[in-house]
Amino acid sequence: MTLNPLIIHQGRSLTFKRTTPDDAPLLFEKMYSSYEFMRLFRLNDLPETVEQVREILIKRSHSTPAETGYLECLMIHKTHGAIGIIAAADYTPLHRKAELLIGIFDEQYRSASYCAEACSLMTDLIFNAYHLHRFYAYSYGYNHPAHAALLSGGFQLEGVMKEHLYDPVSQQYVDLHIYGMNEAQMRQNPRIASLSKRLVGRDITQPLTAPLPPPDESKIPSTLYPSQQQPFFVKSGVFRKVKFFS
Repeated sequence: MTLNPLIIHQGRSLTFKRTTPDDAPLLFEKMYSSYEFMRLFRLNDLPETVEQVREILIKRSHSTPAETGYLECLMIHKTHGAIGIIAAADYTPLHRKAELLIGIFDEQYRSASYCAEACSLMTDLIFNAYHLHRFYAYSYGYNHPAHAALLSGGFQLEGVMKEHLYDPVSQQYVDLHIYGMNEAQMRQNPRIASLSKRLVGRDITQPLTAPLPPPDESKIPSTLYPSQQQPFFVKSGVFRKVKFFS
């Protein structure tokens, strides 16, 4: 089953494209079959085959992110291609909140600048396009680069759950740190304002007054898409029509 990829947002070097069933081989190779990656991204979630990943993506494609409470995108670099995954999970319309999940596949691309750009783009979507109230993230106690990236991105450490999860591979209990921010904290953060001007192209602490500009196709490596299937671009002005978080 082939779906039109949806381009959700774009910054200085990164483009967010919603994952589809066609991405199953890439996700299995770079993500689910790599314990080194999953121990940083999401423990105890390991589909065993490409087809299991594809079935998950097919099932997810039959509903909107608002219905599933989960929006997942590939992070596509303008030169390096798909370098990671980013998601807004646990969305609930009543509480207007979502959880950030982010992971970069290969260690060579785990730079602070890519993490900052990705966090800025998703923060822009969460507060300015989807109009949520709260954005939060969990990080394993041993993932020190993630702690630094979240603090740099405007999140505040709200607590530590000691030995909250068990890792059957390492046979150890793992601490879980929770970070969060609400809309008021985001709009009053001068670091987010400064970073977003450089990485997103505008100050995301200010509400949107016009739709986001269409993506720059030159920033999307053409090898990611078969010639007969070009990406379907979605502007912020039609987010509600395609029933993303609203």
